[in-house]
Amino acid sequence: MLLKDHNAPHIKARETNRTVMGDAIIALLPLYLMAFYFYGERAAMLGLVSVGTCVAADILCILLRGQKINLRDFSPVVTGMMLPLLLPASIPYHIVIIGGLFAIIFVKQPFGGVGQNLFNPAAGAFALMAISWPDKVFLYPEPLMKLEAFGEITSKLVEGSAHTLKLGGVPVINTLDMITGNFAGPMGATNILVLTTCLIYLIFRKTVSWQVPISFLATTALMAYCFPRIPTSGFSSVVLEMLSGSLMFGAVFMLTDPVTAPKRGLSKYFYGIISAVVTMLFRRYGGYEQTVMFAILLMNAFAPVIDRVSEFILRILRRMNFEPKKRNKTRTIQKPHKAPAQV
Repeated sequence: MLLKDHNAPHIKARETNRTVMGDAIIALLPLYLMAFYFYGERAAMLGLVSVGTCVAADILCILLRGQKINLRDFSPVVTGMMLPLLLPASIPYHIVIIGGLFAIIFVKQPFGGVGQNLFNPAAGAFALMAISWPDKVFLYPEPLMKLEAFGEITSKLVEGSAHTLKLGGVPVINTLDMITGNFAGPMGATNILVLTTCLIYLIFRKTVSWQVPISFLATTALMAYCFPRIPTSGFSSVVLEMLSGSLMFGAVFMLTDPVTAPKRGLSKYFYGIISAVVTMLFRRYGGYEQTVMFAILLMNAFAPVIDRVSEFILRILRRMNFEPKKRNKTRTIQKPHKAPAQV
């Protein structure tokens, strides 16, 4: 038997880089449509500038390494689409360009390019932008206020619900606005109804494993209910925690990244649960109002360790005979009965 060694991501059957990234692009498009509805042409322009920057940087790095350009690699397009959706629609273009260059040149390509990056490029770029320009990243325009496509933003900018929770206050958002995403925040992370639909689509297409986002969201909800940061009921705490910041967006599109997430079944549960605990601890004790991206970067570094620990636990269970027995599928083939010879 000839065994071939291939680098991650390990995608089986019909699932290829093209189909996986294509599904991600399809899932991200409705968020851009909603951003266009809420903020106008500037939302679409931010997406185009970001995608153009990431694709150009990716091609440049590939050429500098002397490799052939793969026209079926849509990963820089996905990274470019994610970045503006994590930011306010009022973000200056030059910040998006710097973020896109950082995501590709410093986070993705140094590890070998597509399928080999240790950290999620979009999460790394967001961390850079949040640390460098917090006054631009954490102030948002009000929805349905059309912004100038170019030039300086003249609309009033406000703080988001994540900032209010950070200060111990209770954001005032009515139920309809919660469903439709009609409140100030990252331009692609407030519409919970659309994000939930995107998650269902990606799970149905088997583009992402359901274990990671479901375990993450369930643990987050449990912690928000048991240890609320605000003086309100446990249910209200769960709803507001889920709505604030980029938590839902990170669960749908970034924790589920097949390159940076664990590969084994049991480790995916561990990954989602630990990521939720780290995110909520960062929210309570961290210095930034949006912490899920920092939690994702930290968990990316420990994903290989979680895989190894998961395999170690499974080996112990097998030795203790806790592993379910497999059915014996071998069949007994009976020889045909020979008739006695006639005399």
